[in-house]
Amino acid sequence: MIDTSDFPFGLDLDYESAEEVEQLQALAADANAFMEPDSWTPPIVELVFAFGVAPMIGLFLARFAPGKKPEDAERWVVVGDLPPMHFETDDTPTPALALRLYCAIAQDWADNVLAGRDLSDSYPIEVAPTAEHAEMLLSRIAFIRQELIPLAEPRAHA
Repeated sequence: MIDTSDFPFGLDLDYESAEEVEQLQALAADANAFMEPDSWTPPIVELVFAFGVAPMIGLFLARFAPGKKPEDAERWVVVGDLPPMHFETDDTPTPALALRLYCAIAQDWADNVLAGRDLSDSYPIEVAPTAEHAEMLLSRIAFIRQELIPLAEPRAHA
């Protein structure tokens, strides 16, 4: 299980203004709604806010009711002004690592689209696989890598 005692990361960000709280609550609702259609997951019992800059991006740790394999007890969920995604926490025990993995998964999709390769092994991103969408995604990934991941590093709030 991921240690959430230091969540949210990026404490130098404004997580307390009324507008930010409202936008973060909207991101949490988006994360819940994104996970609901997945019949393979048990019900979410806890959705822990890990990092975010609303309305651009929200990273949450979804914890599920017992029922499946222990490694399926929790998943990272990313929502916002970018393709939503959820993935395992096995190799990503921190928000910064989760954001890095999000970027790697999204870049795989964008690179395959731009190269005209088959997308069957890529994460299923729910937009038309066009060069325009791939370029937009690569731009968001670059921003996340340059501006947001440093804020999600543990040292950024220590």
